[in-house]
Amino acid sequence: MTATLIVIVLVIAGVAASRLRFVKELNSRRFMPVVYAAVTIFFALRAYGAAAQHDRVWPNLLLALLFLCGVVESARTAWIATRP
Repeated sequence: MTATLIVIVLVIAGVAASRLRFVKELNSRRFMPVVYAAVTIFFALRAYGAAAQHDRVWPNLLLALLFLCGVVESARTAWIATRP
């Protein structure tokens, strides 16, 4: 139950924070895709550990997918993943 509440709070906070001007400017920095990728790997490894222990995987998997979307969006914003 605690993991579920943490996931819900993080999703709501992420949506609310994505509207802030500071976060939009921060996402345009070239180091942010690396930060998002590191967090994605962390939650993917936690999901793998949960699956190995036959525990709930979905909270960690959901967070990993959300941060993976952050990697893509930040890379687009920082002009890393755009076509010439």
